[in-house]
Order: sequence, then structure tokens, then C-alpha cells
Amino acid sequence: MNMAIANALAFLLYMSSSVILIRRFVQKDQNAVKTSIPLGIMIIMALLFHATDIFFTMKSAGGWNLGLFTTFSLTTWLMAFIALLTGARYPNSHPGIVIYPLVALSLILKVELPSPQPPSLSHPALEWHVLLSLAAYSLFMLAAIQAIILAIQEKHLRQRQAAGLMRKLPPLQSMEAALFQLILTGFALLTLGLITGLMFVDDLFAQHLVHKTSLSLVSWCVFAALLWGRWRYGWRGKTAVKWTLVGFSFLLLAFMGSKFVLEYIVN
Repeated sequence: MNMAIANALAFLLYMSSSVILIRRFVQKDQNAVKTSIPLGIMIIMALLFHATDIFFTMKSAGGWNLGLFTTFSLTTWLMAFIALLTGARYPNSHPGIVIYPLVALSLILKVELPSPQPPSLSHPALEWHVLLSLAAYSLFMLAAIQAIILAIQEKHLRQRQAAGLMRKLPPLQSMEAALFQLILTGFALLTLGLITGLMFVDDLFAQHLVHKTSLSLVSWCVFAALLWGRWRYGWRGKTAVKWTLVGFSFLLLAFMGSKFVLEYIVN
């Protein structure tokens, strides 16, 4: 019951925060949207209830529950936390507008689609691999969202339609710099995650890790090429957006695709 209450409260707080942020973004008068509870406190409460839900999920499983939507919930918690920090810098274009509804969706999926046979850690030291990998996934998911917004913003600027809501976004150069900061940090964490994971691989086929490992390595190569192209040739704009979305697509297949097949189709 405690887990269900925490999940429901986190969902309501995330959605309420999203509504407030959307109204603030579309409102011409930035001071027109007033709330009885400060937005920052609402988001912090949502994060706390979300963390409580994760805690009770792990407690009921007797350790790490690595089911698809449980790990997705962990990933979105990290995204929500990063969005909270970023939103303090850009309050008028808070990333939570896009991220918090996604986090709320992850809470629903976790309850409605529990894994029939959630995998657990085969070795306690794999905790570092899980934490590093989830942190990398969360940063790359944020980078993919950032890339889509960047593409829309650049399209409006090219068509000289930068009026209205587009003016409330940070400058294009700041958006692009934030994108590569996310990619660089995510790439470092993904590298460490792959190294720590490969240390415990005995048989890729027997452990059902072929697809996950292969797709993760392909994603690593894509992001490595993007960072090298940025450093060597100054890649930006459409090129950066395309490479980011391609790299994230492979990572999404490695993370969610392989787990979905193993947990919901094979089992």
C-alpha cells in the first residue's frame, strides 16, 4: 500500500508541475501563473515520493529489481533530478515541460506492466555497472530530447519564424553547447558502464547479452564518431541532431528493446 500511495502522489505532483510549467511557458505575462505551493517544492516532493516508490519496489523484491519498467522508472528519476537543476538556470524554458510527463508515464507503466520474471543481479559488484548504465541512459535520453528541440528551433530560425514561443528558448548556441555537454558526460558514463559490465560476462549467448552488448557498442561508436567530428570538424546543427538520434536509437534498442523481448515475449 505504501508503494502504491508513493507512486500515485509522485504521478500527481509530476503532472501538476507539468501543467504549471506549460501554462507559464505559453503565458505572455510570466507572473500570471500563481501557485499556492512553490513549483520547486512540488518537484522536490515528486522526486521524494518517486524515490520512495523505487525503495519499496526494491525492498519487496529483496534486492535489485531489474525489470524493464522498474529500471525505466529509475532512469526517469535521474532525468527529473537533472531537469530540476537545469530548470533553476532556465526557469522560463524549464525542461520539465517535456520531461515530467515522461516521468509520470514511467510510473504508470511500472504499475500497469510489471515484469512477470524481473531479472536480478548475478553478482553484487554489478551494482556499479547498473548505476553507471542507468545514468548514461538518462543523459542520452535527455540529449535526444534536446536534439529534437534544437532541430525545431533551428528550423524556425531558418524560416525566420523565431517569434512567439521560440523566443522563450535559450539561444541556439547555448542549446547546442548543452547538447554536447550531455553527450560527453553520457559517453564517459557509458564507457565505464560497458567496461564494468564486460568484466562479468562469461558467455554472451548463455547470458542473453548478445543483442544488448552489440547494440550498446554500436551506440558507443556512433557517439564516439559524433564527438570526434565535433572536435575535428566542428559538427553542429542538423549533423549533430542526426547522429545524436541515431546513437540514442541503438541505445534504446539495447536497453528497452532487448529487455522487452526477454521479459515479455520470451518468458
